[in-house]
Amino acid sequence: MTGYRRPEHQAVAVLLDRLDAAVLEAGACRFGGGTAIVLALGEYRVSADVDFLCASTEGYRFLRQRIFDGGFGSLFRAPVTLPRGHRADQYGLRALIEIDGRPVKFEIVREARIDLDPPDARLCGCPVLSTADQYAEKLLANADRGADKAVAWRDAIDLGMLIQHLGPVPDAAVTKAVGAYGPSVLAALSRVHETLDLPDNRRHARDRLGMTGEDLDRAVDALGTDLRRLTGG
Repeated sequence: MTGYRRPEHQAVAVLLDRLDAAVLEAGACRFGGGTAIVLALGEYRVSADVDFLCASTEGYRFLRQRIFDGGFGSLFRAPVTLPRGHRADQYGLRALIEIDGRPVKFEIVREARIDLDPPDARLCGCPVLSTADQYAEKLLANADRGADKAVAWRDAIDLGMLIQHLGPVPDAAVTKAVGAYGPSVLAALSRVHETLDLPDNRRHARDRLGMTGEDLDRAVDALGTDLRRLTGG
């Protein structure tokens, strides 16, 4: 039904289809994170969480009020099971959603670092981050956690796949990310690229993310090529 081959992604697609897209648009939400990229670019790795972003004060207020009035299920147009309830705070709205017996982490993140452009595409009926914002969010995510081996450098790898499929990092994305975090975002990306040059680290990323060696090599190579352009190296 979903067209995706990995079971994790099939569950994600079912969850996305059950969301009320009109409510998401009213709340200025965009589907983002690694899962949106992975689903759009051929399932090159496993990514099983569903992350939306909201950079609008009015939109986030609307979503908080809707959940307060109607429960977390009011974000959906079909019934869903929440085995642990939900959490809502200043940073986001979170719940574990059970889809056909498989738990899927769902979150709407309150994005306060950058403004988000209007969506320019949909995936499973849901509005998706603009292309430039996908790059920008990955630059920021890599700066946040690129030094953590536990996440297998996935943000830099996702950037490499974006570059391979869609082209170099847009100037608008660099401007947003540097405006939020400073030039360290590019230095952090260079460090992770150097880390991924080591065979043991590349094997770790491949195994942890469920990638083929060929896909990983292409992503790292594309990242390196664009890094030289970005840094003048």
